[in-house]
Amino acid sequence: MTMDRPRVSVVMPAFNRADYVAEALRSLQTEPGIDAEILVVDDGSTDGCDAVVAAIAAADPRVRLIRQDHRGVSAARNAGLAAATGEFLTFLDSDDVSAPGRILRQVTKLAARPDIAAVVGQRIYFNDMTADFQPREGSLWEQKLDICLASAVFRRSTFERFGGFDEALTYGEDIDFYFRLFEADSRFIIEIDTAIYYRRHAGNMTNDRDAMHRACLKAYHNSMLRRRATGRTRRLDVFFFRQFDRETEFGGCQETPAPAAATFNS
Repeated sequence: MTMDRPRVSVVMPAFNRADYVAEALRSLQTEPGIDAEILVVDDGSTDGCDAVVAAIAAADPRVRLIRQDHRGVSAARNAGLAAATGEFLTFLDSDDVSAPGRILRQVTKLAARPDIAAVVGQRIYFNDMTADFQPREGSLWEQKLDICLASAVFRRSTFERFGGFDEALTYGEDIDFYFRLFEADSRFIIEIDTAIYYRRHAGNMTNDRDAMHRACLKAYHNSMLRRRATGRTRRLDVFFFRQFDRETEFGGCQETPAPAAATFNS
């Protein structure tokens, strides 16, 4: 790996996204300036999603298809993490679009700052946009800084330190992972630049509000238990849903031992 072309692994969990996965992959294939490894973990799709990815992978050696039985998004992400070889890691869901140039931009900032755990950008919610990343008239277009793995770039060593994703969580595995970083007072660079475009459609997992809320509460509960076990009494300071008008360094600056790395299994 050289910083002229940093080695970046992109993990993409995919389940029944045959209609969208090719566009998601195109947004990564056109990313400039990086040595990309795109790991698509098909989580037991039944709509031909794996065949779409296989055809793309046959023409592009950067794309690798990993098939598994349907075990959920956390297990799919963990399978991608286990196969990743890049020094840097990021994610993209198979129905979303990575903003042009965002990976190299974020990796460059992260590589220059060994004290920073991740570089996190903004997420734009959309349901219809043009080829030049503009909203079509009358369509959804909303920018948020929220709980999202795909809007950030991490070092692979961060997952070696903090562990992967809790496969017992059907939702909220991203919150649980971020909480482990917050519990160790990790520092972040918060960008005002767009990192990903999040597609809203009828098949979004987050449409099941009750299941999402239950899983989020479970992630909060897990964090409370970990903090009690380590004797931490200070509240967590999180960046979720805050407003920033300029690029900002965010988070604790004191050294705090990380929780033991864990391998989660269902």
